[in-house]
Amino acid sequence: MGDQLRLPATGPLLALLVALGAAKMPTTAAPATAAAVAAPRLGVRASSRDAAPDAGALRITVLFDNTVADPRLRAAWGFAALIEHRGHTVLFDTGGDAGVFGPNLDSLGIDPRHIEAIAISHAHDDHIAGLAILAAGGRRVLLYALPAFPAAFRERFGSAFRLADAAPGQELSPGVFTTGELVDPAVGVPEQSLVIPTDSGLVIVTACAHPGIVAIVRRAVAMYHAPVYLVAGGFHLLQKSDVELDAIIAEFRRLGVRRVGATHCTGERAIARLAAAYGQDFVPMGAGRVLLIGG
Repeated sequence: MGDQLRLPATGPLLALLVALGAAKMPTTAAPATAAAVAAPRLGVRASSRDAAPDAGALRITVLFDNTVADPRLRAAWGFAALIEHRGHTVLFDTGGDAGVFGPNLDSLGIDPRHIEAIAISHAHDDHIAGLAILAAGGRRVLLYALPAFPAAFRERFGSAFRLADAAPGQELSPGVFTTGELVDPAVGVPEQSLVIPTDSGLVIVTACAHPGIVAIVRRAVAMYHAPVYLVAGGFHLLQKSDVELDAIIAEFRRLGVRRVGATHCTGERAIARLAAAYGQDFVPMGAGRVLLIGG
């Protein structure tokens, strides 16, 4: 059965229902960073994805991650998530191994033909490998890239997909928007994140947060002038000191970030610190995790 967590639209999180039991990557792989910390489980039930979400609900399914929440899936270094909202589907990144991405889709019963659009956060290999699986279908799905993506990316995927450059605030799928290109000059990696306004507040989905997780949240808040219900994805905090992590948490609080689901490149130490700070408002992640917001 899949691992589905319902995040209520209002009020406190519901009680702990099931033990976490996230599986770690082997020691020979890149370090595991998803929810292997002692944080409470949220939600109403654990179930498969067979039932459609309630009308008005946002459903986010983690397809690829460094750890697994659903034992049928495999873990590998990278990230991918399926965003289902207002009757439409957009894929955010495709993980770092096509041989893991494809079987994970199969295990979750997700037909690639139902993916209406793809958004790629940045052009690193651990986020684009699964595009080979989707290209094989021959559908030429609309793929949102960034203007600063390298020419090699466009040469590799231009014939298999309909490439479009995403602009700040652009609606990629009904109710799903992009931050547009953000770059930390010290890092030099152009990246986009997704922003979904909901009745509960903004839901921000990040991939690696190379521009800085705080900068991404600030961009989303500036775009919509709304509170932040959830920030989920990779935060890229592997090299941050405890002092720096505490400053990030304090800025999250100042920006009104209510819930956090950190994974992938966040780093185990940073995940543990975020989990301790947010308590039951920390959302465990991992491949196969299904989050329902609202509805």
